[in-house]
Amino acid sequence: MHRDIEKKRDVTLAQVKRALPNVPLPRKPSAELMATLGYPYILPAPRPSGDVVTQGESEERDGQWYQTWIVRDYTDAERAEQLERRRADKLREINDQYTAAASPLIKEYPEVEQKSWDQQKADAEAYLVWHETQQGEPPQMMVLDNILAGRNGEDGTETLYELCLAVRRNAQAFAEFQLLTGKRQRLAKLVRAAEGVEGVGSINW
Repeated sequence: MHRDIEKKRDVTLAQVKRALPNVPLPRKPSAELMATLGYPYILPAPRPSGDVVTQGESEERDGQWYQTWIVRDYTDAERAEQLERRRADKLREINDQYTAAASPLIKEYPEVEQKSWDQQKADAEAYLVWHETQQGEPPQMMVLDNILAGRNGEDGTETLYELCLAVRRNAQAFAEFQLLTGKRQRLAKLVRAAEGVEGVGSINW
């Protein structure tokens, strides 16, 4: 960067070349040449730390121009916007990780069937308890009797007992899926309640 002494502003070398079209400037002109032309070099200064850091107008000290920086804290509005952005990013991250962990458990089941899992399990457990004693009338099935009819079609031989055993075997996968669902909901709740960006960042799957 260079200081345009006449116009009192900071400019790039490309801007200097456009301002001096008849002056053949080398690729890396010397400090002496640029000072003679009225465009002395601006010496760089280390970038300070801070919430918002922007480059300021150069300033002259002891005949040399130096880069300056403007540092300020985030405004309340900026902090709130950052927090909402970070929350949205973290929720997206949690949901992606939940999907990756849960998908293998449910990949063979369409979503509409997943909604009946709890009732399938309840039906199966009730029937298996009755099956052990055979006392009284068998419990009324809310979903499994219809599922069994669909599985057997016109010539199937699967019994309700066999179907209930199959549902019980699959119950572990259902339980793991529900556990992951609860974990996702818990983490999402923590993210929404976090009061700062660092607090949101500390929440992990």
